[in-house]
Amino acid sequence: MRFVPTLAALASLICTASANAQSTGNEPSSGGVQKAASTMADGDAQPIGDFPKLSFDTLFNFELAGMSASAGPSRHFMPSLRFDSTLLVDLTDQLSLDGLFQFKPRQPLSASDPNQNLFINQGAGRREGGKMKELYLRYGNFRVGKFVQDFGRAYALLPGPYAADFIEEPEQGYEPSDMIGGEWLHVFESELGGWRQLTVSAFMVDRTFLHESFPYNEGMIHYKDGGVGNTRLPENIMVTFDNLNMPIGHWGQLTWQASVIRWGKTYGAERGERWATLGGDLAIPLRRSVASTLRQDYSQIRLYVEGAIRHNFNGFADRQRDYLSGSIEYLSGRWLFDATTTQRWTTDPIQPLQKDELYTGTIGFNLPSQTTISASVARELVDHRTGVYAGIRLTRTLTTCSRCLLKGRAY
Repeated sequence: MRFVPTLAALASLICTASANAQSTGNEPSSGGVQKAASTMADGDAQPIGDFPKLSFDTLFNFELAGMSASAGPSRHFMPSLRFDSTLLVDLTDQLSLDGLFQFKPRQPLSASDPNQNLFINQGAGRREGGKMKELYLRYGNFRVGKFVQDFGRAYALLPGPYAADFIEEPEQGYEPSDMIGGEWLHVFESELGGWRQLTVSAFMVDRTFLHESFPYNEGMIHYKDGGVGNTRLPENIMVTFDNLNMPIGHWGQLTWQASVIRWGKTYGAERGERWATLGGDLAIPLRRSVASTLRQDYSQIRLYVEGAIRHNFNGFADRQRDYLSGSIEYLSGRWLFDATTTQRWTTDPIQPLQKDELYTGTIGFNLPSQTTISASVARELVDHRTGVYAGIRLTRTLTTCSRCLLKGRAY
C-alpha cells in the first residue's frame, strides 16, 4: 500500500512484477498508484540498520522498429535505445531523496514531414537524450520537487510498447510530466473495500536546468513559451482518489482512480485547461495455486479501461479533447498476449471534429533473467493520415542495489 509516494515502490515493482512492466516497456513513474502494494511489502521487509540506505534499479529497452505510412514518407527499421534508472536514498525512516533519470528518443519529427503527427512518441529515426524526469525529497506523507503527478495511469499501465502513444506527455496526451511542485498524501485507515488514498498537489512546469537533456538537448522552458502548466507560480491544482485492490467477490480485484486538475491560464492562452480522468483495471486469476506459481504456470486475465477529458485544450476556449483507452492482457506462464486501443476526439466550436484511432497487439515471452522479448504491431490514424508501426523489443531489468547500507551493518 502506498503509504508514502516514493520510488522505493517503483524499485520493488520493477523487480517483482516483470510480467507487467517488462511487457509494456513504458517508463516507470512515481505518480502511479500501481506502486502502492509494493511499497507496503517493501516497507514491511525493510532491513534494520544504520542510515542512509541506497537503492538503484534500471529498466533497459532496446528496439528495432519502423513505420510504414499509407501516404508520404515512411520510417525505415532503425535501432532505438531507452532506459529508466531509479535512485532512492533513505536518509532516515521518514526522509528520502528520490530520482528518475530517463534516456529516450527526444528529437521532434521534422515540421516538413506530413506524417509528423503519427507515432510521435516512438523511437525510429529520432535522436536520444537523457534527463532527470523526477528528483524530489519526501518526508512522511509530503514530497516536494520534480515528479509526475498522480493523474491517470494508462500511460504507465497499458500493455505493449506502443499502447500509450496517444496519451504520453502533456502536449498531445494527458501525462502531467515535467512538473515541479509539492504534494500531500492521506491514506485512509480502513482497508474494507481495498486500500484508499487521497492526493492533493500544487505544481508548475519545470523551467530549471533539470529540463535539459544530453546528448540531444531539449533546452530549457521559458514562461513566454506557453503550454499547459507553464504558469508563473505553482497554481495548478490536482486532487486524486485511488482505490487499490478492491475485492470483486472471490474471483478478482479492481484498482481504480478518479482525478481532476485545474490548470492556470498560461502565456498567450485564452483559458486555463481543466482535466478529469476515471479508470480502472480488473485482474482475474485463472491458475493461481501455489503449485502453479512454483511451476511458473501462473495464469491471469487483466482488463483495463480509462477515460480522460481536456477542456479548453491547448488554451483555446471550449476546445476539447477526449480520450478512451482499453486493453485486455492474458498471462500464461512466461507468455504474454495483449491487445489495446485508444480513441481520441478533438472538438472545437469552429473547426470540424477530428477523430484519431490507435490499435496495438503484442506477443511477449519472459526469460528467467528478468528479460522480456516482445514483438508488437500498431496501427494509428491521426487527422486522416494512417501509419503502421512494427518492431521487436528487448527489455531487461537490472537491480544494482536494493536498500544497501552506506555505513554500518544490518542486524
